[in-house]
Amino acid sequence: MAVSRLALRELWINARLLLLLAAYAAAGATVALLPAPLPATLFRLAVGLAAATITGAAIAAWSLSRERALGRAAWLATHSIPRATILVGWFAPLAGVSILGLLAAGLLGWLSTATSFERLDPLAFGGTLASIATLALALLTLGLLIGLVAGPSTAALATAISCAVLVTVPWVSVPRVALPFEALARLFELARPTSVVLQGAGAGLAATALLLLAGRLLIERVDL
Repeated sequence: MAVSRLALRELWINARLLLLLAAYAAAGATVALLPAPLPATLFRLAVGLAAATITGAAIAAWSLSRERALGRAAWLATHSIPRATILVGWFAPLAGVSILGLLAAGLLGWLSTATSFERLDPLAFGGTLASIATLALALLTLGLLIGLVAGPSTAALATAISCAVLVTVPWVSVPRVALPFEALARLFELARPTSVVLQGAGAGLAATALLLLAGRLLIERVDL
């Protein structure tokens, strides 16, 4: 908890917390302030949330890498703070802020779709947002891993590029598999949204768990 409080304070002081919230707020505001037909609204919301999750991952990478560069991570490790606690201590506040931002953006998106003549299933919409949340957690963890091995600017750039590829390539090249962001964009036409939601959430949680495990192993071997 102490590491998480320090991480949250650092995110606040350097405005990275506000930047992350602003990314999600912009995704919701784009659809709330610019009314459009349901397909266009969902597509814009999906693209906005994808951009916000990539922003969050880049912030995670830059933040942990900067802690290493400034020697603060090493200081914690030399004062009886387990290295794994440092990793989880940064993951927890970033994950919490991302989920709050996603909820706010999702609420704005739902209010925007409520004015449409076409109606969405609220359970399918909420489930799709939940699956996006699990993917956002996986991308945050990937950013933290990259932040363990690269300098701040390099880590942020490499994370942004990697996450953009991971998000966009399946969306464009695998049309029969609706990943979370694509599922949101196509929610009005999916025949079985529940199965898509469950698959996306399961994949996101599994990826997050595997990446956290990889981070747990990696942080014990890198120089902080």
